Amino acid sequence: MNATDPKEAIAYHEAGHAVISVKLGYRCLYVTIVPDGARLGHVCCEDPLMGGHDNKINHALMVLIAASLAEGKHLGSPTWGDAEDRVRAKSLALLATNDDTARAEALMSEMIGEARQLVERHWLEIEALAKQLLAKGRVNFLGIQQLI
Repeated sequence: MNATDPKEAIAYHEAGHAVISVKLGYRCLYVTIVPDGARLGHVCCEDPLMGGHDNKINHALMVLIAASLAEGKHLGSPTWGDAEDRVRAKSLALLATNDDTARAEALMSEMIGEARQLVERHWLEIEALAKQLLAKGRVNFLGIQQLI
């Protein structure tokens, strides 16, 4: 496969969501690149907004952003990948700042920086999970735990 293969981009995107979710302390049941309706892939992880963790919105933003950063790093160019992730991230930032656009943009910039550091720090694990996804289509909890 090559870097322009859409399946590779999806694998790195979903691996970014999953690895950063786990690294932030959330359980992940599975991650898949098997299409399901309109979704080309997805992760089944604890939702940062529902857990008992501090910094729920920041964690949710980092998980959303990390997927696009991982996809972009693999492709060699920045991307926002999934439009739904972008919309959710912008909505969360606005929610966290009481619809203050300037503060929301500042929060997004801060979370992009933090997510970028996490993706760089855990790149080998993201890459390993993406390769497993390309080989198997789906990786369950135990497989994720072994890779991370």
